[in-house]
Amino acid sequence: MPLLSVTDFKATADQKTLVNSISFNTEEGFITGIVGESGSGKSVTCMGLTRLLPDSISINGKVLFKDSEGNSINLLKCSDDQLRSLRGKEIAYIFQEPMTALNPVHTCGYQVEEAIGVHQKLDKTQRKHKVLELFKEVKLPDIERIYSSFPHQISGGQRQRVMISMALSNDPRLLIADEPTTALDASVQKSIIDLLVNMVKKRGMAMLFISHDLSCLKTVADTILVMYKGNLVETGTSNEIFNTPQHPYTKALMKTRPSYKQAGSILPTIPDLLQENKDGSFSEKEFKNSIRHNISQGETILEITNLEKTYNRKKFFGKAQTQSPILNSISFAVNQGQTIGLVGESGCGKSTLAKILTGLEAKSKGEISFKKSNSNVLGRQIQMVFQDPFSSLNPSITAGEAIMEPLLVHKIVKKNEAKQNALKLLELTGLTEEFFYKYPHQMSGGQRQRVCIARALSLEPSILILDESVAALDVSVQSQILNLLKDIQFKLGLTYLFISHDLNVVGYIADSIIVLKNGIIEEQGPALQMINNPQSDYTKFLINCMYE
Repeated sequence: MPLLSVTDFKATADQKTLVNSISFNTEEGFITGIVGESGSGKSVTCMGLTRLLPDSISINGKVLFKDSEGNSINLLKCSDDQLRSLRGKEIAYIFQEPMTALNPVHTCGYQVEEAIGVHQKLDKTQRKHKVLELFKEVKLPDIERIYSSFPHQISGGQRQRVMISMALSNDPRLLIADEPTTALDASVQKSIIDLLVNMVKKRGMAMLFISHDLSCLKTVADTILVMYKGNLVETGTSNEIFNTPQHPYTKALMKTRPSYKQAGSILPTIPDLLQENKDGSFSEKEFKNSIRHNISQGETILEITNLEKTYNRKKFFGKAQTQSPILNSISFAVNQGQTIGLVGESGCGKSTLAKILTGLEAKSKGEISFKKSNSNVLGRQIQMVFQDPFSSLNPSITAGEAIMEPLLVHKIVKKNEAKQNALKLLELTGLTEEFFYKYPHQMSGGQRQRVCIARALSLEPSILILDESVAALDVSVQSQILNLLKDIQFKLGLTYLFISHDLNVVGYIADSIIVLKNGIIEEQGPALQMINNPQSDYTKFLINCMYE
């Protein structure tokens, strides 16, 4: 019998089918990948297996799990007490965003100890020893420091390793990893994926690995399940899916991932490649590669010279201690209409630079020269689009109000005119008038990001800073937003500073790339030249972390 056998699993809410009668098995020592866009039913399936879904979602079918004593348990029918004894012990979860999953008011060590204490009778000393051993196993540095640290005091990759330690703490037989690397740097993604694969092989566990990025599963999964709109449309080994995909949706999903190889072309999206027929079947659509209009670059619009940022750690007694610079002697120039890609790992100074340019942080040293206007309106001339559109928007106001707000705060126009401007911006970003009245929770991730872009454009900036603005989106939605950004740039003559950890995306959209490492510019130059012929060892390392 397989470790997990799922038969005719179905999830419905408000008479809407979220997952439509899917079946699959997974064995110990093997990794099953589940891939599909947002709304395909991936997370609903994996949360539903152990009944973690809200009561408003009804689930049916059969989910048989073989426990450590060899008993076959139907997880959908067993008692709550029996299910609680399995959760966290024999079946463990790793979630997408460790900062949200971890409790901010407890140390990392305490939280892993707590998970151990629920299922194992160990004293305080034994629990701490086990936590430190787990931290070693997941290759965390300075384990005593991390044991005593709160989640906000360590990096994103380290937080995810703490989450993995917690998931492994009771030696589970099934590990469910729901988008565990989406928001992480490419190099950190690779190290986390390598770690998870090694843990599965070393411990003989089974793993369900959920992702919206098919390329991510290439070196991870033994078997891949492809989901679309709640249906399981294709199943096969990793080699079968990547070498001989059968379903038109699988083929479309493989072609929509942005790549530096498509620079200068319009990116295909799922609707461009997939035809849904009246009888419910699917067929492929032909997509003709289209070359974009070249955006002519103007004179230098922004010049940064020897920029530095250093934080002082204040003490109650004695002098403040000066820490190492976050940014050190940063110098580069930006031309009007140009897109500069800024890449580097977490902590390299990318977002700090963006905050300084938008006035959210003060520089310590150096010069920022904006050539187009006086400094009084510099804050309006440089606007930012953030990574997570849901966190960026106020949940209590509509999209229209969010776009109007900057115009009314700066007293640029009156309310009636602000509404007309907002409607024009919605149209520019590919949204209809009805979105003016929608709240953030009523829109998809891609639609929310379009609203964020419209809001950033409301003050008619010359420069738009895009801080990981497509990182949290599905690959097909990424393509839509990147196409939109290119179209808007051509229409408005905008200048972009595009911050990302994904060199494929940066290579597609950017004219030139700046590589940051530890607050210093490691290398800079034309985008495709740098990707095809990198000079720095660090740039070569980042390129080696790219998914092809």
